[in-house]
Amino acid sequence: MIAIGRFTKPHGVHGELVFLPYVSDLALLPDLTGIQLELRRGTEAIHTCRLVAWRTAHKKVLVRLEACPDVAQAEAFRDYEILIPRQAFPGLPEGEYYWFELEGLAVYASDGRCLGSVTEIIYTGSNDVFVVRDGPQETLVPALKTVVRSIDVGCGEMHLFAVPGLLE
Repeated sequence: MIAIGRFTKPHGVHGELVFLPYVSDLALLPDLTGIQLELRRGTEAIHTCRLVAWRTAHKKVLVRLEACPDVAQAEAFRDYEILIPRQAFPGLPEGEYYWFELEGLAVYASDGRCLGSVTEIIYTGSNDVFVVRDGPQETLVPALKTVVRSIDVGCGEMHLFAVPGLLE
C-alpha cells in the first residue's frame, strides 16, 4: 500500500477534510471517488472508508468521506494518511517514475561509492531534489539528466554522473 497524502484538518461544517497530497501534480493520482480506501495514523490500526467526493478550492484539496457527515466526525480523521494499492496507479512512460518507486533506492557516485539511499524527494518547482542519507551524512542530488546517469527500480539503484561540486 502506498501513502498518497494525509488529512490535515476538517473544513467547514459538512464533514469535508483538507487533504495534503504527497504529489505536486494531482493528475498523477488515480480517481479515488467511490473507492474503499485504507486510512492509517501512525501505528494505529488501519481503518477503511469510502471517498464520496473531492474538489479543489482556494489551492486546497477538499475530500468528503462516507463516514463524515459533520465536522465532529471529520475531526476524528485528522492526520490520517490515505493508502492505496500500487496497481491503482497508471503506468508511466519509459524513464518516468512515481516518488514511491524512487524512495529507498541506493545511490552510487560515479566511482562506485554508495552515498546512501533516497529518503525524501523535495519539490522545488524547477526540478526535484533527492535527499540521500547514509546515517548522519546527507547529500542533496538534483533530479536532472546531467546528474542522474541511470535509475533501475528493479535493482533498487540510482547511479550518478561525476558532477564537479556535487559531492564536496
